[in-house]
Amino acid sequence: MKRAILLAMTLALPLCACKREPTFDERYDAASEKISETAEEIDARLEATDVPQPRASDAAP
Repeated sequence: MKRAILLAMTLALPLCACKREPTFDERYDAASEKISETAEEIDARLEATDVPQPRASDAAP
C-alpha cells in the first residue's frame, strides 16, 4: 500500500511543477508595457539634453 501511494505521489509531482505558458494577450500586454516604458525613458533623456529634436515632418525624404 505504501508503495502505491509513493508511486502515485512520485508520478503526480512533475504535474505540480508544471507552469502554464502565458497567452498571446498576456505576452502582448507585457511587450506593449515594456515598449511604452522604454519610449518614456528615451523621451526623458532627449528632454534632458535641451537640444531641440527635429520633427518627423521636417525629416528629409
